[in-house]
Amino acid sequence: FFPNFAILIWNQGWYNTHQFWPTSHNTLVFEANVCSVPAKNASERVGREMAAVAFKEYSLQDANTLEATQMGLESRFAEFFPLNDQEVLVRNFHQVVADWVDDYQREHAKG
Repeated sequence: FFPNFAILIWNQGWYNTHQFWPTSHNTLVFEANVCSVPAKNASERVGREMAAVAFKEYSLQDANTLEATQMGLESRFAEFFPLNDQEVLVRNFHQVVADWVDDYQREHAKG
């Protein structure tokens, strides 16, 4: 998908979306949605609401390290930031952005 949009499919009839909106070179707004089929009864509705609350908490925990990571990168202490095999979406994002920049520079170099 688009570099700043992700869909996480958790179960049949239940998925999450993540959208990252850059607001500057080092800040962003993170939007997340929990999507599911309509609940058939009160018990299913409570289950869906609990899943949404858990999703929010887990997302906040996962995102908690982003500010510190950004500060570390901006300090320029390290020349490289190694990515492991689980960071395939980050790698894809950077590859897509690099390709777009290269295409833009090629097009504008011609004319």
